[in-house]
Amino acid sequence: MSAAHDARWQALYQACRPTLYRSAALVVGEAEAEEVVQDAFERAMREPDFFGSVRDPLAWLRTVSTRAALARLRRRALWDKAQQLIGRGHHEVNSDRADIATALGRLPPKQRAAIVLRYYHDAPYSEIAAALEMDEASVGPLLTRARAALKASLR
Repeated sequence: MSAAHDARWQALYQACRPTLYRSAALVVGEAEAEEVVQDAFERAMREPDFFGSVRDPLAWLRTVSTRAALARLRRRALWDKAQQLIGRGHHEVNSDRADIATALGRLPPKQRAAIVLRYYHDAPYSEIAAALEMDEASVGPLLTRARAALKASLR
């Protein structure tokens, strides 16, 4: 890897990491957010000619990190389900006043990611659809359901 190549990766990491980290923390929590960011950059570095072929590196990294975060949530849900089946589940503490992070945490993974992408990153529906591997026409209804669930959770 050349020095110029290293400098481009370093500059990209410094520019994108804060945004990607905040987004990942909202989806998977702070404990796993850095790992999600690292996974996204690792995948980018494996892409042949990343800097020559990717027009919008932040959008690309946001899509990859969102997918990585969703995969972590799916694995976590499977683990939690397995723990509950063997009688070692944990109980959620219900509070009268939920903050936004707690309310986001209660949403299904795709709804949570859609809310973060749309309202935190101001991502267009096309980018949300790509990140969540769904039809663009389905993004609006997904966001509508997510907003309704957030509203109910924050009451």
